[in-house]
Amino acid sequence: MTFRHWIAFGMLALGVAACSFTGQAPNRNAEIIVVGDSILAWHRRSARSIPSIVAQSSGLTVSDVSISGAPFLGPNGIPTQYVASDWDWVIVNGGGNDLDGTCQTPNGSRVLDALISSNGSQGAIPAFVNQAAAQGAQVIVLGYYPVSDRGGPFAACRAILAELAARQARLAASNPDVIFVDSGLVIAPGDASAYAVDLVHPSLRGAALIGELVASVIAGNGR
Repeated sequence: MTFRHWIAFGMLALGVAACSFTGQAPNRNAEIIVVGDSILAWHRRSARSIPSIVAQSSGLTVSDVSISGAPFLGPNGIPTQYVASDWDWVIVNGGGNDLDGTCQTPNGSRVLDALISSNGSQGAIPAFVNQAAAQGAQVIVLGYYPVSDRGGPFAACRAILAELAARQARLAASNPDVIFVDSGLVIAPGDASAYAVDLVHPSLRGAALIGELVASVIAGNGR
C-alpha cells in the first residue's frame, strides 16, 4: 500500500517506489487471480512478492493484477482489477489506502463502514468478495499484518486496522467459500526484519512468510 487520502485521493510520498494505477492484463488461464494494493505488489519485479511466493510454494499459476496505491472504494477501486473467469482462487486485500489520513477522525469510522460493516455483511469488501465466491471461486481475504512497534506512517491506524481485520474475519465466517488469512499470524509487530525500511510494506522475508502462509491455506483447502 503506497497510501493516499480517501477524500482527496492524494499520494503520500514515503520516499519509496512511486504509486501506479496502471494494472497488468490478467492471465485468464491462471488458477489464481490476485487483486489488491502494494502490500501484494511489493517485490513483484524481483519475483519475490507475496503472489510470487504463493505460486512458487503452491505450484499453481497465479495472475497478479494488484496495483500499488489502489484504494478499495471509488472509480479506481480494487474490485475494478478483477476480471471474471474460471478462477479456482481469488486472493484480495485492501482498505488501507482508503483509511490513510482518516484513522483518528470522524471520517475514519465512515470509511471503515463503507468498506465493511461491523458484522461483516455490508460494504464494498463483502460485495466484491461474495460476488467472486458466487462465481465459483474460493476467496482468500488477506488481512494486514500489525503496524510495526517501531511506528511508521500507519502508527495512528493500529486500532482501526485491527477492527478492519475483525470485520473481515466475521465476513469469512458467514460464507463457507471465503477464508480470512491473518498476516499477523506470521509477522509480529516486534519483528523488524519482516518490515521494509518504510515500515509499511513487507521486507523480502516478510513477503515470503505471508506467501508461504497463504500457500499453506490453499494446500489445506484443496478444490
